[in-house]
Amino acid sequence: MKRPFLFCLFLLCLAHPARTQPGCTDPQALNYDPQATQNDGSCQYPATNYQPEGVATLPAALEETSGLAFFDGTLWAHADGGNPEKIYQIDTLTGAVIRSVLIVGQDNIDWEDFAEDDDAIYIGDFGNNAGTRTDLRILKIEKNLLAQDAVVPEVISFSFSDQPATTPEPNAHNYDCEAFLAFGDSLFLFSKNWSDFKTRRYVLPKTPGTYIAQLRDSLAVEGQITAADVTDEGEIVLLGYNVVTGNAFMWLLFDFPGQSVFSGNKRKINLGSVLQVSQTEALCFSVGKSGYIGSEKISVFPAQLLKFDAGPWLHSPVNALAGPAPASLPLTAWPNPFEDSLHLRLFVPKSGNYTISLYTPTGQIVQTYTRFLSRGNHDFPVRAKIHDLPHGTYFVRLFSPEISGTTTVIRK
Repeated sequence: MKRPFLFCLFLLCLAHPARTQPGCTDPQALNYDPQATQNDGSCQYPATNYQPEGVATLPAALEETSGLAFFDGTLWAHADGGNPEKIYQIDTLTGAVIRSVLIVGQDNIDWEDFAEDDDAIYIGDFGNNAGTRTDLRILKIEKNLLAQDAVVPEVISFSFSDQPATTPEPNAHNYDCEAFLAFGDSLFLFSKNWSDFKTRRYVLPKTPGTYIAQLRDSLAVEGQITAADVTDEGEIVLLGYNVVTGNAFMWLLFDFPGQSVFSGNKRKINLGSVLQVSQTEALCFSVGKSGYIGSEKISVFPAQLLKFDAGPWLHSPVNALAGPAPASLPLTAWPNPFEDSLHLRLFVPKSGNYTISLYTPTGQIVQTYTRFLSRGNHDFPVRAKIHDLPHGTYFVRLFSPEISGTTTVIRK
């Protein structure tokens, strides 16, 4: 009589797989949990500095560049409010204008960003520094029309679901907007908050009409968001700067559930000051996880076209259903503290290629390289200019898709 019960219990176990383990699933995070199988958005990262590569100075027509889009092998740009109602195809090597397309019947009140999907591009005419606009809109243009010299766009008009009726002080409110992207059948808008340095995400349909943009969630971004884009794999980057410090940054959003873009990994990448990158206002992905940044002219600093690559920080999430998580690897560095040489001592459980990186507490990579390690015990020197390093604390990390280890070292 017990057998039917046991058989039912067996079927019940099959219907309910092993319980997931929430935690940080990103091996690059400081609090990475190799036992975690479900990302709970708790990953914390070291401060990370990155310098985009300068490409060209943008021409006079794009000194106030505010939107970039890349599709079909071409790069497009537009300028913000008060400039001609045109979009420009530009050369990816020189920044020069190749051709322009006139947008008919719509004033450039404050064009602030491009978005695009397989069939259309979208221009966000929703810049609202004063906070008093009642004519916020998005212009939709089918891509197959861009071979013409002039096009008539469709219009998506909207207002924000939570904006109060009171008149705010200019540049001192939270209802400006300069960034959006196309995600599935929706448009995601990211607010530019002047007063609390957060961004709020709103959702609109892509269909022309009049709507109320629905508030979904928010994120403290430590500045003002000015552009957004998404990779083919659904990884999002937000571009911005801090109006107090003048420092530019990107936020990378990835491995999130569904459309809850702030519920996954959130990694900030510091891009430097206005002295290095001007005022960062536009961004788009081009190929893979690399793309372009557009900076507008500010004071004596010219408008620039720059290149970036987010590939080192964006990667496939660890998923127990797709395979085992990278195992935690005991890693010993000696001597520690060190002076002119540094060795790693470890046991490698599986032969393969391993990436070895030495980086500072601010996330700046000092040296990174890949070497083949056979299964067994190893003791080898770290290939880096050790004697040139300033005194202080560093991190050494060894990584492969199946194994990861990090240790702290001190240069005395």
